[in-house]
Amino acid sequence: MASSTEPGALNPEANEASSGRAARVQAVVSNLVGKPWFWVVFIVLIIVGPVSRAFLHGVPRAPEMKLPLPAFELTSDRGVPYGSADLRGKVWVADFMFTSCPTVCPKLTRRMGEIQRRSRHLGDAFHLVSISVDPENDTPERLAAYAQGYKADPLRWTFLTGSLEAIESTVVKGFKMAMGKEESAPGSGLFNIFHGERLVLVDADGNIRGYYEADDAGVSALLHDAGIIANQRAFR
Repeated sequence: MASSTEPGALNPEANEASSGRAARVQAVVSNLVGKPWFWVVFIVLIIVGPVSRAFLHGVPRAPEMKLPLPAFELTSDRGVPYGSADLRGKVWVADFMFTSCPTVCPKLTRRMGEIQRRSRHLGDAFHLVSISVDPENDTPERLAAYAQGYKADPLRWTFLTGSLEAIESTVVKGFKMAMGKEESAPGSGLFNIFHGERLVLVDADGNIRGYYEADDAGVSALLHDAGIIANQRAFR
């Protein structure tokens, strides 16, 4: 009468073969662990893995634009000279406005206020500059009152005025932005002030690195680029 093995019962020959394979694997592992080069390779793989994944995801790149900004000196809302020499070593953003503007300037100033809040982590490495394109009316005192109304931090945000000639030279020749006056109606004698509405990012060496729209996407792109440039400067 032939004998049979019940389901689940151990087969002595199969068990012995399995034990032999396990013993050989264990011997190979033990042999590898005992080799100094094994641990070198192991540590290298641990380090290289995350680094290679980071490179595969792409390293953030700074803007390619580098347009030198000519030196300038204007007058701050504190009534003292202030210009490119004071901003040297900082990444900064500029906008162009005037205090009596009823339309686009309040929007631009609010955007600058948003940038002030969102760039707190950059500390003293980042600054904001608002340049009046109506210097005949925007005195330092008037700019100071305007700045206070928008909760501008005087340590991080400076408002500038000056002679009309100096302002035009800085804005038009330096920043390559439009500004001026146009008659509201022929023969009326009334003029409207116009100016560029984009935000300008400048690096710590005084190079213009980009022009940005004053909208959600533009502000986010500006802050992204400003962070990259500031961090590159910190690790020089």
